[in-house]
Amino acid sequence: MKKAALMLLSLSILSACGKDADHPPQTKDWYMKHDPERHARVSECKNDAAQKVTSDCQNALDAQAQITAFGK
Repeated sequence: MKKAALMLLSLSILSACGKDADHPPQTKDWYMKHDPERHARVSECKNDAAQKVTSDCQNALDAQAQITAFGK
């Protein structure tokens, strides 16, 4: 019984890792259409290595790179 409870606790903790309640994940296209949010998120991602690897940061960074390279 203790093993099962410990396993469930461990799984619930791990499932919460990587989720950021302050920043629900957005798509690259969404970030391309929302300049203020993209600029803010790119800044946050560049300042936090743990955040930078999330899919949300990658979408924001990719959108910024595409806009920088090709324009809107």
